[in-house]
Amino acid sequence: RDAAILGVAADGLMRVSEVSGLNADDVSFLPNGTAEILVRHSKTDQQGRGAVAHLGAVATERLRSWMVEADIHRSPLFRPVDRWGRVSDRGLGPDSVRAAIKRRAAAAGIEGRVSGHSLRIGMAQKLAEEGTSLVETQKEGRWKSSDMPAYYVRAQVGSRGAVARHRAAEQKAKEEAKKYVAPPETAVVGFG
Repeated sequence: RDAAILGVAADGLMRVSEVSGLNADDVSFLPNGTAEILVRHSKTDQQGRGAVAHLGAVATERLRSWMVEADIHRSPLFRPVDRWGRVSDRGLGPDSVRAAIKRRAAAAGIEGRVSGHSLRIGMAQKLAEEGTSLVETQKEGRWKSSDMPAYYVRAQVGSRGAVARHRAAEQKAKEEAKKYVAPPETAVVGFG
């Protein structure tokens, strides 16, 4: 279950409240091994218009495994599991989703501040590192404005921003110039 929660939260750039609010019928498994999840309500969609989040193959397989093992065919999607492995009929609340994220981070040796938003923020940062635009990231994460995703990805964007591009071009020009300058040991020094 926790592996499915982590995959859905990261790939879907989801808030813990969105993860805890998912139902089994919100999931559509696609023929290519990925999935789409309908996010019915969110902090920025109080009217419930809904948005679709996309899951990659690994997150999809984790989710499929959870649903098969727990025999989940109807809502809610994520549920408590007792110490004997029995799956409840009720859904996990946001606090339980947040606790699962923190518990798994600690088990993986991740130190420092971990929050329910860590996977959402981490995926936004990964997308920025891969060159995804701020607008695309904002749309994928269902942010109303670009302020928060811009804050989250400031380091990644800065490392490929205007100054970074300028310095890279400057370095490339220096390396090109070196090709046309003879090394000191081969230079001809005056004639007698």
